[in-house]
Amino acid sequence: MSVRALLTAALLCAVAACGGAAPEPVGKVTLTWWDYLDHSPMADEAVDSLVERYREAHPEVEIERTAVPRAEFDARLAEAAGAGTFPDIAAVDVATLPGLAARDAILDLTPRFSSWGVKDQFLGPVRDSVQHDGKFYGVPLRTSTTALLYNRELLKAAGIDSPPRTWDELRATAKALTAEGRWGLCFAATGNDLTANFLPFLWQAGGEVKDIGGAASVQALSFVDGVVNADRSTPTDALRWTNSDAEREFVAGRCAMMINGPWSIPAMNQAGLDWVSAPLPAGVAGSVAPLGGEAWVLGRGGQHADRAWDVLTWLAENRDNATEFGAALNALPNRADTIDDPGWQWDPNVPAFAAQLPGARPAYGPKYPQVSEAIWTMAHQVLGGERSPTDAAGDARAKLEPLLR
Repeated sequence: MSVRALLTAALLCAVAACGGAAPEPVGKVTLTWWDYLDHSPMADEAVDSLVERYREAHPEVEIERTAVPRAEFDARLAEAAGAGTFPDIAAVDVATLPGLAARDAILDLTPRFSSWGVKDQFLGPVRDSVQHDGKFYGVPLRTSTTALLYNRELLKAAGIDSPPRTWDELRATAKALTAEGRWGLCFAATGNDLTANFLPFLWQAGGEVKDIGGAASVQALSFVDGVVNADRSTPTDALRWTNSDAEREFVAGRCAMMINGPWSIPAMNQAGLDWVSAPLPAGVAGSVAPLGGEAWVLGRGGQHADRAWDVLTWLAENRDNATEFGAALNALPNRADTIDDPGWQWDPNVPAFAAQLPGARPAYGPKYPQVSEAIWTMAHQVLGGERSPTDAAGDARAKLEPLLR
């Protein structure tokens, strides 16, 4: 080789090292990732941090993350599924997972999940939340539930030493705490938030969604009707409230007790409230809480399923990863080996929420959006004084039967 050729080669090497792009590793894979976890800077940064941590440990994999606004996410996923452009990895609400599985949009993970050493560590309801028709379609990500949150100063001022543990105590306590400018019990009573808040009452009365129209559903409706309309312990404005609205009223001191989730913890702490969480009060069938959250799923048409599965298991197995997600996403420990882990105690009230998870119940089936609408419409009619509990439950039964058949 001539001297000129050697100098040219050296110059090209120097350019590549000093600013040019380094050669891509052989077999480099690019995975697409969608989520709606950018609802707060802390959550957004946590997801970015975990994705970057995986990239650093696996330079042969590039992950292209897209954060989609929550209000648009389900529609965007449905469009992508129809167009054959579903992302390799998506973080979805566990309530939407069965519908995606039924539409064949996501990959059946049963062979992989069944042989995964971590699977038995997940609490039973958490494993149930990522299944459809007996098959696994997701990896649990964030798990949540609701609890009874109460303002300790207001209870103490009313001479109440402990939170209510039963329906009768809940109603009596809510009534005792209701005063001028303050409500005894607040909760969201519109849309899917109302469904999530009503279902525990149905379960605690010994009912199931498939039994709506029967005695348990009428009993549950009659109880909340009594709290809202007979006792006036809950404002009728709650019929327009989301969970965020109920949180705002509680933080402002206009509600003494509230049914809400761990996502409310930062706002209450920032306000300096002296508050405590307790399990949902029990009905005749005990205390039963709803199970919500998100799961990772893999697109069915993805070309790199094995690599995408490796990403999910790496994220889920690593205790540091899980702990970081817990604090940043206001998540609850969802595995037997983490439920008492001090690393998960990002707030002193986490254990009260987490204690309900072993008996919590996930959402209902692939037609959950329609099922939820029938349930919240039923409850809304009763709370709004439009229908009696018996009539509203009968109407809902007619809507639900073809959906659950």
